[in-house]
Amino acid sequence: MLKYSIFLILFSISTFSFGQLLSEDYHKAISESRSNNIDQLINQVKSLESSLENRALIAELYFLKGRNDLAKDLLEQILNKESNSISKSSEIHARLLKNYGLLLWNAGKDDQALEYLRQSLKYYGQIEGIGKVNEADLFNNIGLVFSQTNDDEAIRNYEKALEIYETDVAKYLDKIIQISINISLVEVNQGNYVNALRLLNEALGKWNEAHQKGLPTEGFIKANIGAVYLNTDQFILAEDYFNEAKEIYQQNYGTRHSELANVFAQLSELKLKQQEYEESLSYIQRALKANSFKFEKLQFTSNPKADDVNNLDLQVVLLLRKASILENYYFGYSLKRDHLIFALDAIDLADELLVNMRASTNNKKDLLDLSALSAELYEDGQRISLQLDDVTLLGDKYIHKAFSYSEKSKSSMLYNAVIEAEAKSFARIPNELLEKEKSLTSQMAYLNNQISLESDQMELNYLRDRYFQVKSEFQKFINDLEKVYPDYFNLKHQNKEVEVTNIQEKLMLGEIIFEYSMAPKTNEIYLYTITKDDFSFNRIYFKDEIIKYIKAYRNTMVYNLPGSFKEISFSLFNYLFPKGIKGDINKLIIVPDGELSTIPFDALIQNEIKENDQAFYELDYLIQDYEINYAYSASLYNSQFNKEYVNESLLISPVEFGNEIPALPASEEEAEHFISWSEKQQIEVNALVKSSATEANFKKSDLESYRFIHLATHGTVNMESPDLSGVYFKQTENGGLSEDGILYVGEIYGLSINAELVVLSACETGLGKINRGEGVMGLGQAFAFSGADNLILSLWKVADNSTSFLMKSFYDNQLDVNKASFSSSLRKAKLDLINSDYSAPYYWAPFILWGK
Repeated sequence: MLKYSIFLILFSISTFSFGQLLSEDYHKAISESRSNNIDQLINQVKSLESSLENRALIAELYFLKGRNDLAKDLLEQILNKESNSISKSSEIHARLLKNYGLLLWNAGKDDQALEYLRQSLKYYGQIEGIGKVNEADLFNNIGLVFSQTNDDEAIRNYEKALEIYETDVAKYLDKIIQISINISLVEVNQGNYVNALRLLNEALGKWNEAHQKGLPTEGFIKANIGAVYLNTDQFILAEDYFNEAKEIYQQNYGTRHSELANVFAQLSELKLKQQEYEESLSYIQRALKANSFKFEKLQFTSNPKADDVNNLDLQVVLLLRKASILENYYFGYSLKRDHLIFALDAIDLADELLVNMRASTNNKKDLLDLSALSAELYEDGQRISLQLDDVTLLGDKYIHKAFSYSEKSKSSMLYNAVIEAEAKSFARIPNELLEKEKSLTSQMAYLNNQISLESDQMELNYLRDRYFQVKSEFQKFINDLEKVYPDYFNLKHQNKEVEVTNIQEKLMLGEIIFEYSMAPKTNEIYLYTITKDDFSFNRIYFKDEIIKYIKAYRNTMVYNLPGSFKEISFSLFNYLFPKGIKGDINKLIIVPDGELSTIPFDALIQNEIKENDQAFYELDYLIQDYEINYAYSASLYNSQFNKEYVNESLLISPVEFGNEIPALPASEEEAEHFISWSEKQQIEVNALVKSSATEANFKKSDLESYRFIHLATHGTVNMESPDLSGVYFKQTENGGLSEDGILYVGEIYGLSINAELVVLSACETGLGKINRGEGVMGLGQAFAFSGADNLILSLWKVADNSTSFLMKSFYDNQLDVNKASFSSSLRKAKLDLINSDYSAPYYWAPFILWGK
């Protein structure tokens, strides 16, 4: 189930038991908020002295009312402006951290929410005489954050909370019921609907025995019972429970609240399953209204404005759902073109909201979650646009629209980093501020990496504390920077449409872009083709079948299986180039997606095999006829504005590593060749070889001063935790924790590089975890993020000698650094290997160029 699913409602504990450290009036207001008019309570508190406690109370009441925007503004004002005056050992400090963590969780920023909740838990544990119940509340809320990503971790935290609550069942009955509800929702995640229904009905019975009818918690339980019935297609029962929940929410909250919006969304889904499209659209409009402040129109032709929204995360999902309903309505009944047009309107508004969400997020994991959501949004946008093109007689407006969505779905974080660099340059931000940002970014990258590696709980807690402090300082720094330099903010967060004509303007004659976009919902791959004077689109069907060929193609090269390779390579070429390649083309720019990022197009065979026993050097590979390079997106390929480089190079070549890591004897000759090439090009070279090739020496280098960086070393890939992929340096006995001889991806993100070319002459440096919306997350993208304009990477483990042969040939063909292209030099180097004893693709195909 998607993390962002509107059909799973979770219960956070935002009411607190604070003992004597907070006033009785505070407790009374929170208690009364369960049954009294919250607006009246807020007004009463506003009429009192504007103390820290009263403002914290108002923020919490706003949160309970569902006005997350007002709660967020007030909490941020307190935390940013008054944090230095609030005692870290006070209860109110722990409470503010907890409430802000819950707000972040409501906004879909799970990883950032965890940071605040863990800090709050730490401070509560240090307050004497307050009892353990607050810690139990935090265990529950941490469980909620994990509930959509890690069921085991969620249950583990719920059990910790229950252990504390059950020390006084009578006193904490409500909280025990709430935990039971949350555990039931983990059962829903796992498809255990019978268990979920049992737990929910038990919770409803216990709640009704202890409370008057019609409170929000009763509505919450009934909404989730309805969701279970909806998931099991028991529509009559589902609708009854949803309607009861709706009545309760309206009695308590009026017509505008995110929980009410959730119920309307559930009813909309129910009606869609019954193919009652008009009613489904009516309910989704009511959901959009409930999640806005002013929006009133219930006609599906209207949408709220982008700034008229309570819960951004929920609104994006509601708009996605609306687009889906309209698309289903079109295909299931109406065939009205307008329904597709209004579906695109919903997609475009959701896109605008996603840009706003990115603007307020700097946590990498949360940005990756946003990328996954945006990938679904942009897949829907492409599919609907292409359907509109099919039913539009004149023009290609909607193919261009589809391509724009495809571009937005690719490498969002990397693209935003490039835009941010341009924005800083344009806004003329002083160097001292840029240096401070680099310092904070580097500290965060280092601490985040150490957190990933640490196993000792005490040290882990210390690292998390330090990371939280630096992260808070960084967030405040960025907020201040964006206020002082509004041009920087506006350029950084612009949401421009990608224009094909802008890309064509920068293409040279003879160049062609093939941009692929995976569409798993329809089992297709979309292919956009761009040349200087042409733009076209093709559908490639049977995506799942093609992925099997992709895996087989890769395996035949990795394991050097000549018999299978030829047939599979030719078949895959026909799949991926359904219209072939035009005759006047000499350079292919491949923008891959998903699994296509794991293969070299260079070794695809473009003509049918003449004889089964053809030797490798006789085959008609794409590399025989074309320069081939790869790009994270067409926009990124053309985004390299005129940069100046310092004419120096940096070489890393440990040769022998120590700690039983295999030596790379051929890399010594490769290193000598690089030094010789640099000198011939009149490039000053800093050669860190053998004992000097340490991680410490690399980090001490002024990395912004190197035009060329060449690393001849070993690489390691962690497919599950990409930040723990890395490259090896000379191992030292006294390096310490900060210099363990491995430069991890998490650390690379914190570097600042200004290199025209980075060569990672190491195994599998082009691999990593595939994240929808970002591509392959690994060493390559980390170096690109840090400022490398072009990268040569490898896709599998290759022999030391053949790698050295290829690298020497590459530099030999790069005769003039100011004229020759990297793709041309790499092609010639590969052709040299094909015409040698290393003719099998196993040796030459893994090395690919990302960039120009």
